[in-house]
Amino acid sequence: MRPGGSGAFPAGLNDALLALMGRDRAVSLMDDLRAANPSEHTRWLAEPDEPAFRELLHARYAETYSYPFLYEPGGAVRLWRDGALLSLGEFDTRGALLWHTGLWRRPGRDSLDSGLSVALPSRRTLTGRAEHEALWGSLLERLGRWVGFLHQNTSTLHVMAQRYASRFMRARPMGLVVNYTRGETVIGVEEGLGVPMQALAMTTLLAPPPPRRRYLPEGPWGEWLASILAGVGLAESVTFTPLERRAWREGAVLRPLDWNASLRLERRVLVGFSAEGTPALTSERARVDLIHLPMGEPQWVAEGTPVLLAAGFLPTGIRLHQREPDELVFQYVADPRAACEVVSRARLDGARARELFAGWMERCARTSSTR
Repeated sequence: MRPGGSGAFPAGLNDALLALMGRDRAVSLMDDLRAANPSEHTRWLAEPDEPAFRELLHARYAETYSYPFLYEPGGAVRLWRDGALLSLGEFDTRGALLWHTGLWRRPGRDSLDSGLSVALPSRRTLTGRAEHEALWGSLLERLGRWVGFLHQNTSTLHVMAQRYASRFMRARPMGLVVNYTRGETVIGVEEGLGVPMQALAMTTLLAPPPPRRRYLPEGPWGEWLASILAGVGLAESVTFTPLERRAWREGAVLRPLDWNASLRLERRVLVGFSAEGTPALTSERARVDLIHLPMGEPQWVAEGTPVLLAAGFLPTGIRLHQREPDELVFQYVADPRAACEVVSRARLDGARARELFAGWMERCARTSSTR
């Protein structure tokens, strides 16, 4: 079974054409953004700014940031040259980078990722609230010409990143990632010393999501997922479908989506079952193992959800799309009791984020009592 139907081209050719079109569009998108500095006190970073960028990383994370190649000369430059990362920041009169945020792109996607948001501890900047509002108002308007969504995995070691994302970037909670990073020391955030970071997954809707049915599994997990869609105004699109547990004799067919070697985070999408599929769903290389389940067909949600739950994967959020079917996100949780404990330490800003985490922990606790 393959959700979403088939295209007019063979799968390999279709993927190649989409990647080519995405690469062309990404170049145009980056050029569009670079055409002007977004605000009075900010500008896009260029190759001569890399030493200042590395100094900012050292000042905030010492040597513990999860992407060690960014400490090396040329590490950020390679990303800038390839068009994989667009960096924005504010400098002081001496050339020190006071804060930085990045926009990541991947060819063929209908979204960008926001990340690498770092600020010097205990330093005042000239960019005030009104300028931040104008900055993101302009950026989001430009981004909306090209993509539908801006995703980010936001720190829960402190609340400031979440507060900034919701106030200025108009980001809304869409889920969580258990143990997103490990071993990072955020200088100036004493509560985070030695604590794994549980990410709050957030999304900025740059264009209205397509009007369509979004199928969720009946039961406690489906209710939790429905609350996420309600938070972005999509409650009326939800239809619940009863689970169908079958004794599958075929292996799962998983298509790769993302591999982050620095975080050892892998995303794959479950697209079917066949004799050639893998009998085990878990990834051998991933520390954070995520599987997406398309939610555009009721039968697929009804049959795929029990398979993932039985393999130790728990729902952790929703990923919206413009062209492709929206997806439920599952994460492999080897020890639900331990996961509930670390997630309970997250520092959260706003009632919606707190409700999302509390609802997940409640259902995770039920899972730990049945394994």
